[in-house]
Amino acid sequence: MQFVQNGGGLFMISDHDKSDRNNDGIDSPAILNDLMQNNGVAKDPFGFQIDLKNISSQNLNNLTPQTNPVLNGPFGAVKGSIIRNGTTVTLHPTANAQVRGLIYLNSASPTGSKNAFLVSSSYGKGRVLAIGDSSTIDDGTCRGNDQCYDGWNDPAAQNRALFLNGTAWLAKAI
Repeated sequence: MQFVQNGGGLFMISDHDKSDRNNDGIDSPAILNDLMQNNGVAKDPFGFQIDLKNISSQNLNNLTPQTNPVLNGPFGAVKGSIIRNGTTVTLHPTANAQVRGLIYLNSASPTGSKNAFLVSSSYGKGRVLAIGDSSTIDDGTCRGNDQCYDGWNDPAAQNRALFLNGTAWLAKAI
């Protein structure tokens, strides 16, 4: 929290509910939500919570109407993303007025506070992005018998541009 508050950038990549990879009983939504609620600095500092869902598959093309450098940056324009077993994010603008939904489920309002897939926020001098599926940045390689998706190069999305633009935004290069 202090890293972000002091000007750092944090990219939070969640996965779906019940995505406990090391069998310790805790999955990524729970870990990220715990960070935002029990961090010793502030409760809900970024203004969002990771939802406990498992959405099997959706090609997302429901982007917020606002102009945003993460969606339209130096690495290209983002017209959509993918979910391959992922989750969503609920925005809490009363906790942080800077929180914004950037990509939503196709059935959701692109200006609402529920069913966002990619969100941005700021806290102190820093910036945060959170996305609801690790498959978006997956390069198609993985361990053992796991099923992987090449989200980086998936033709249904522009995840390469999304992550590169997002990283540049977090680093305040754009």
